[in-house]
Amino acid sequence: MRPPSSNDPGWPHHRWNGHGGSINGHASRLELFTLVHVAVLVIFTAWDFGGETDFARVVISAWGSLALPILAAVCWQRRRRGGGCPAALRWLWPLLAFDALVLAGTLNPSFAHSQMGGVTVLVHSGAFPGWPSCARPVLALETLWQFNAIYLACFNLVLVIVRRRLLRALLVVVTTDALALAVMGTFQKLDRAPGLYFGLQPSPNDEFFASFIYRNHWGAFVLLAVAAALSLLFHHARRADGGDRRHSPVLFGLVCTLFLAASVPLSGSRAGTLLVAALLCGAVAHWLQRLWREGRLSRRSQAMSMALVVVVFLSGLAGIYALDRPAIATRVAKTREQIEEIHLRGGLGSREQLYRDTWRMAQAKIWFGWGLGSYPTVFQMFNQQISVEGWVPFYSRAHSDWLQAWAETGAVGLALLLLTAAVPLVAVLRRGRPGAVTAYLLAGCGLLVLYALVEFPLANPAVMEAFWLSFFTALRYHRLSQGGPCAVATCSPSSS
Repeated sequence: MRPPSSNDPGWPHHRWNGHGGSINGHASRLELFTLVHVAVLVIFTAWDFGGETDFARVVISAWGSLALPILAAVCWQRRRRGGGCPAALRWLWPLLAFDALVLAGTLNPSFAHSQMGGVTVLVHSGAFPGWPSCARPVLALETLWQFNAIYLACFNLVLVIVRRRLLRALLVVVTTDALALAVMGTFQKLDRAPGLYFGLQPSPNDEFFASFIYRNHWGAFVLLAVAAALSLLFHHARRADGGDRRHSPVLFGLVCTLFLAASVPLSGSRAGTLLVAALLCGAVAHWLQRLWREGRLSRRSQAMSMALVVVVFLSGLAGIYALDRPAIATRVAKTREQIEEIHLRGGLGSREQLYRDTWRMAQAKIWFGWGLGSYPTVFQMFNQQISVEGWVPFYSRAHSDWLQAWAETGAVGLALLLLTAAVPLVAVLRRGRPGAVTAYLLAGCGLLVLYALVEFPLANPAVMEAFWLSFFTALRYHRLSQGGPCAVATCSPSSS
């Protein structure tokens, strides 16, 4: 394997021997600080109501902004050793273009404060036509700051980390944190607590679980945690097949995965349950295929092993159903009621109207949108729903991250947001087929992106952090597995 070149995004600060391994053999302070920086960000946000408090948003933005000094330290160390800046910095051009679009919009406000009956209100005053605009510039800047802080904090994993075992350690921390929340949420649910933290904090939403105000946000968060757990499970299963069975954490990982999965139907998240179930079914199919292709066992032994996997999986599902039976029965009854209502009305009701009105909002400024964070303010101009009692319902979210992003940032902004993920994804995956760790992390991210078509999981800061952490961990792990620094073929076992 070649030693890393000066253009390798994962060579910020280490000396390398002729075999591609690190001479010092230990994690650097910058690596450790980067891991702690990301881990603390995710853990704090998840426990502080999923990041949906004013205090949490300030802390997320301020703490996440430490990503800039880390990025600067990477570039400084590279240049001190005679190299250029990391090639991966080229992947940031969609983010910079998106930032420029939002900042340009804040210079062209479309709403103004006015006094009506002694009350200050926002009035649509127009904006310079044909240019990016913004309904609430201050809110747009705050939202942009938080997004950049989260994105760059996780992006630094690509720039700084040069050992796969450190990435796996980060996944262990995130999964363990999710497991602790799931345990707390389970006891909280079984105790019928009236609010968050066993009733210590009243919840603005009755559909809460653990520390998350909205159960569907919990379902999305656990989806990514289950994907991380499965990636570690298959990694250690492969090592156990190589003879390291006695110290393998596979059984413990399997129990953790099933417990995390069990918390989703218990929370009442139907969509989250279906997504986690799809991921688990894919994992079982992968395991059965793996057993079939091994070829080391006799046909009879293979059949017995495959049957054992199916029995364990079905037993796990039975255990989940036994634990979550009341919640599952409630959601099934609610689903039947909604299906009957759809048949009677001939459509999706209020959700369909919400999407239709949001699309009209997007069409009004199709290219640049109404401004980041503008949806709650602007949508009232397009909302055609009226309740039975005669009042107009208020919507702060479009229940579709994709559609809301189009309405707020236009087609140009939505395209740039997609490119923030597509550019690094294409650059890394063209190097070869991903392994189990990368594949499961990206599978979780892919399912979440599909879910965002009909819900708003990425509006929750904790879910957004878990998404970008999983995404960039997957890309960096794949790069290191495909001939980057400390690839498994040339490094010591402690580094792999």
